[in-house]
Amino acid sequence: MKKLLSVFLVLVLVFAMTGCQQSAPQQKSPEKAAAPATPSAETKQYQIGFSIAVRDQFLTSLEMAATKKAEELGVKLEVYEAKEDISTQISHVQTCAVKGFDAMVVNMVNADNAAEVLAAAGDMKVVFVNRAPDLALLEKGKYVYVGSDENVSGGLQGKFLAEHFQAEGKTSINIVVFKGDLTHPATPARTNSALNGLKEGGIEYNILYEDTANWDRATAMNKFVQFMGKGESLDAVICNNDEMALGVIEAMKTSGSGEIFCPVVGIDATVVGCESVKAGEMAFTVFQSAVGQGAGSVQAAVDILDGKDLQNANEDGTISWVAFEPVGPENVDEYM
Repeated sequence: MKKLLSVFLVLVLVFAMTGCQQSAPQQKSPEKAAAPATPSAETKQYQIGFSIAVRDQFLTSLEMAATKKAEELGVKLEVYEAKEDISTQISHVQTCAVKGFDAMVVNMVNADNAAEVLAAAGDMKVVFVNRAPDLALLEKGKYVYVGSDENVSGGLQGKFLAEHFQAEGKTSINIVVFKGDLTHPATPARTNSALNGLKEGGIEYNILYEDTANWDRATAMNKFVQFMGKGESLDAVICNNDEMALGVIEAMKTSGSGEIFCPVVGIDATVVGCESVKAGEMAFTVFQSAVGQGAGSVQAAVDILDGKDLQNANEDGTISWVAFEPVGPENVDEYM
């Protein structure tokens, strides 16, 4: 009897322990973190070559903006300097074509050689920047241009001077004109539009001296010193860029009375150009956005590679315009 009772008690105890184990809450195992989605295909990184004519102040700013834009867009940009040698520039294009690059940005040494550049490019897309080729060579989605309308830049100079002399009661003036590189398409456009701006503003002009100073400050300074030696009465100096305007101003400051005796106008609104306007020396300049052109050239290359339309394009979709803006004492702080 005692043995049966012992067996019964053992069975009851086992049953109780089993019941407790079954009713105990089960601890939830931690969930595994979701694995990141794997893209179905890797995004292609475009490879773009960039041949720049020379690293002067303006074009260096343009290059820096292009490099920054390439980083933002995830583009591999390889920059070459042609040092104003067209054969070197064409070899840059050929090198990038052999490497299998997707596109080429070209700041032309000489716009007359654009057809040779396109021949060297082969299957690559080509974006011309700052120096326009023959526009007949452009083709939507393949060969495009990024730059500013040079007829606007000179026109703004002429308009400023016309308003200045109208306020003084003058309708006829004597001027000196300093041109940039004669092979650069901007040179005639800037010069002619400035003179047209004077005429449209009701000002007749007599050109006492006109010459190229090749965009260079020292050259303009030396040539203007020689002009001042003639002792002719002068009302204004029109320069195709800020560097030449600064050379003229330096010549005035270091000769004779040391006074800046007439308005001197430039184009580009470079840092030193704006500082001169701020100091009351250069009368006026025109902002040409190196940043806008540099960044815009890389953006244009990516857009045509992606099959997209250019931004701020002309009707043909072959030119992406970057606007010129007038800069005088009243707004120069905005550009410094």
